[in-house]
Amino acid sequence: MLRAAVDIGNTRIKAALFDAEGQIRETRLFDLINELSTWLRQHQVSSVMVSSVGRHQLPAIDGMDILTLNHSSKTPFKNLYGTPETLGVDRIAAMAAACMLHPGLPVLVFDIGTCMTIDLMHPDASYKGGNISPGLDMRLKAMHNMTDKLPYANIKEATEGAGNSTLSALANGALKGITYEIEGYIRHYQTQYPDLMTVICGGDISHFEKQLKFKIFAAPDFVLQGLYHLLLFNEK
Repeated sequence: MLRAAVDIGNTRIKAALFDAEGQIRETRLFDLINELSTWLRQHQVSSVMVSSVGRHQLPAIDGMDILTLNHSSKTPFKNLYGTPETLGVDRIAAMAAACMLHPGLPVLVFDIGTCMTIDLMHPDASYKGGNISPGLDMRLKAMHNMTDKLPYANIKEATEGAGNSTLSALANGALKGITYEIEGYIRHYQTQYPDLMTVICGGDISHFEKQLKFKIFAAPDFVLQGLYHLLLFNEK
């Protein structure tokens, strides 16, 4: 029997199949919902947890139990967010993964995609909130779109040291800015929790694995793992 987790983001759809032992059998990226539906049918998935940050939803599929994550779903952590109805489902999934995969530890999670979310799971499995910051491409587009003369820079223009052209200066500003932002958060929370575990996930993590000076755990499937645990938690 296979279960599935589906993360419908702002720019892509990511899905994973889990076997009976909770191990990931396969992950896939999709552009269209109907491609995802066909894939799920082909693998005869019994149940799926769906997280969608946009308007797209997975339609009903015969014989498949589809659960859609929302603020009313059961979670394995205590949600102390001031406005739980506004908390992004991707952040809920990441916090579920943090407390289920690393129980009893303080876990700081950076999910780096269109935006970067910064969230802390406390050792007592309580979540009190976090922050949201512009992601890489959003920063690059903002500098281009909100000025008259600055070009749009590809992140590949980034250099090791200071930017030696306008394009490399823009790319460096976005890349180094997020890098130093992450390191600042880590330093801050390490003063409270010396045993802090730091996880980075999301579509843009490849740009930061070698940039950061701190010990980090790169987990590209972290949100999907959280969705899987939420599926089990809500099936009970």
